[in-house]
Amino acid sequence: MSTSETAIGPRPGLSNVVDIVVAPNSAFERLRQVPTWGWAFAVATVLGVIGSLMVAPAILHALQTSMPAQLAANPGIAKLPPDQQQKTIEVSMTFARVFTQISFIFIPIGILIAGVVQAVIMLIANAIGRGDGTFGKYFALSVNVSVIGIGISYLVLGIIVLVRGSNAFETTTAVQASLPSLALIAPGARGALAGFLGALNVFAIWSIVLLALGMQRVGRVSPPIAWAAAIFMLLCTAGLAAWGGARNG
Repeated sequence: MSTSETAIGPRPGLSNVVDIVVAPNSAFERLRQVPTWGWAFAVATVLGVIGSLMVAPAILHALQTSMPAQLAANPGIAKLPPDQQQKTIEVSMTFARVFTQISFIFIPIGILIAGVVQAVIMLIANAIGRGDGTFGKYFALSVNVSVIGIGISYLVLGIIVLVRGSNAFETTTAVQASLPSLALIAPGARGALAGFLGALNVFAIWSIVLLALGMQRVGRVSPPIAWAAAIFMLLCTAGLAAWGGARNG
């Protein structure tokens, strides 16, 4: 692993978008010197939006297939008179369809929120690991890594959905689990377990590895602390996916 200082160049942000995929050490050294994230944010957003639009038909089919039965089994809805049950289910389904169709607008918001949350966690690790990083550097690191974790991940998911066809998915968890992940070791898993294993996909793990290595290069955080913080972030993401899986089946 080279430790020589990387030249900044005229467009470090654009160079980082490419290098975070093919030569991450070069991107890390630039981010340490100049923590830019604008180009990465733009690329991750565009790829994520394209992927989200490609995935939307599968999500809609999954909702139409599984959501009515889930709503009917809800204790709060089950105790309503039959006509109110039907009306409540129809309203909920309409809301879910509309939300799915416009969900792409949340891609850039999600990138920024994830950037802030991850930067805070990395800043805590920085203090524990006696690094010299700053919030700005860690935020830039997170956004640059989102080119893989959100941009490329959503695009590949969209391609998989396009190839398999939207009718192949009966639950929203199944859509997310179609990315290569630890869900492959338990193909019959459903609910929380399916959500948890599905979140541990190749792009999520790739991103976490980059965050761990990036903390060491960008902020000079000690390796054990950097890896512990990165794994903690991965487990938090998987935990949220497990919660979603338990709700959606």
